[in-house]
Amino acid sequence: MIRSSNPPIPWPTPSATSTRSRAVLCLVLACAPWWGAQASDWSDASRMSPLNASRSTSLIEIRQGSDLSSQVRHLKGQGFESSGGERVDFSAWYSSNWTDMRATWMTQLSPNTGFIWGLGTGENGRKYSISPSLKLGLIHRANIDRRTVLTLRATTTLGGRLREKSCTADYGEIGGVQAVNCRMAASPLEPAETLRYLFNETSRDQHQISVSLSHAF
Repeated sequence: MIRSSNPPIPWPTPSATSTRSRAVLCLVLACAPWWGAQASDWSDASRMSPLNASRSTSLIEIRQGSDLSSQVRHLKGQGFESSGGERVDFSAWYSSNWTDMRATWMTQLSPNTGFIWGLGTGENGRKYSISPSLKLGLIHRANIDRRTVLTLRATTTLGGRLREKSCTADYGEIGGVQAVNCRMAASPLEPAETLRYLFNETSRDQHQISVSLSHAF
């Protein structure tokens, strides 16, 4: 018999994650008119004229969902059959009414340099969590000549880690009650061995460096 090691958590809850989610959404909605309808794209060759030196801030990206969210979503339709013949469905464990949302802004520091910063709301389910995140980075462009621009962009994301919680399974008189990876409770591996495969990872785009060269013909 498989039991959740934690009591069911209703959604939404007044947790720190949901509070941050609402805060980010309110920030985006309240400040959108000030940021303007179009963000600056320094890698576009059509914008190679010198930038305004004022410290303006632009919303350059907003998206809901990530590779970590998708990794968890793929489990929703899966499950296994217990030794007693009962169907154990993953949907209740690996689903959430909120998907991690991330927004990124750029604050101009000089005509050719910008500071990139962003926030992620995180995401929570009964058997997993994606922690809130903070993105930091810089973008700089250098004019090689009148028609050629070299752009360097580097960002890193703090937080945003996917962590999975274990289940508690009753293996009868032979194994007793043990902690086990929920997804692998019916596998031939020893329960303690399955704990090594619990999700504990960061997004593929946690660290990014890009270099681009634009030339106007």
